[in-house]
Amino acid sequence: MLEKAKLFFELDRSVKQFTTLAEVGTLLNSTLDQNVVRKMAMEAITRLMNAEVGSLLLVDDENKELYFEVALGDKGERVKEIRLKIGEGIAGWVAEHGKSLLLQDVRKDPRFYKSADQKTEFVTRDMVCVPVKVKDKVIGVLQAINRAEGVFTEDDVELFQLFSNQVAIALDNARLYEEIRETFFATAEALAEAIEKRDPYTGGHTKRVVNYCLVAAKYLNLTPEELEILKLSAILHDVGKIGVEDRILRKPGNLDDEEAKIMKMHPLLGAEIMRHIRQLKDLIPGMLHHHERPDGKGYPEGLKGMDIPIVARIISAADTYDAMTTNRPYRKGLSRQTAIDEIKKEAGTQFDKEVAEAFVKAFEAGEIEMEAETG
Repeated sequence: MLEKAKLFFELDRSVKQFTTLAEVGTLLNSTLDQNVVRKMAMEAITRLMNAEVGSLLLVDDENKELYFEVALGDKGERVKEIRLKIGEGIAGWVAEHGKSLLLQDVRKDPRFYKSADQKTEFVTRDMVCVPVKVKDKVIGVLQAINRAEGVFTEDDVELFQLFSNQVAIALDNARLYEEIRETFFATAEALAEAIEKRDPYTGGHTKRVVNYCLVAAKYLNLTPEELEILKLSAILHDVGKIGVEDRILRKPGNLDDEEAKIMKMHPLLGAEIMRHIRQLKDLIPGMLHHHERPDGKGYPEGLKGMDIPIVARIISAADTYDAMTTNRPYRKGLSRQTAIDEIKKEAGTQFDKEVAEAFVKAFEAGEIEMEAETG
């Protein structure tokens, strides 16, 4: 009877562990943000392994060291200050050899790095330490420390290795996504610079507009997704000028009515370009409407107030502020204070009130001036 009860207990425990493992795997693959993946992995360790503490150390290839990217528990922040040489301590050994370790009495192992416990005032009793591998290369080490009941066993090692495989896949996917994202941003910036070079009077305009948008956005409670769309939309807001003739772009004086009409087509042209790229469809609202005004006197559709997308409202203020403060052949640029006063004055007519307030706050905090100098 006791044997049956024990078997039932072990079976129930295994089912719960593998159910948790499946749930964790789904969670890990639900995001492509590396920081979120790392945090999720750590939160899962304590739950999956019934551990007091979990940690993730990543390999710093350049310095041949391990560093604590994420460590949870009340000593987590102190742990993150520690760096280990590859081969140093238990985690260093695992990173060097690419093999898992089960230590049921850590202090009896000569590889144990006592300084970590001394620095954090933590007492390590038992531990499972497994490598995180991508294509047979160790990119990090996972640690589960101090089992809540009893000590870790070989079954725990097997479970932790399966978990490590999931973490490796999620981290690699997030890394690849980040590389693609960075390449895409670089390509978008190169395209914007190429268009700028056709207009000798707007050098650095795009970079400044992007910077102004991002500092103002800090006061507008945008989501990470909205910030991403804002940044890309700001980079490409003038891409439609690729369809405007050089004689108009390069004209040193004021445009006549016909030329102004052609120039006002650039938001439509930019939006049309984006419509042909499925992945960039979210950029269309910001690009198409960044010359709209709350009073309905903007273009191309004469939208009013809140009908204008928030991204477009932010780009509009940033674009106009840069235009006001930049020297042109036919006029000298306004001072930054005069330009910000103009944004205050036109809040609710030319500029969205909330966006205007955000620009004023950023200006008063010195952030607008700083971005103007770095741009």
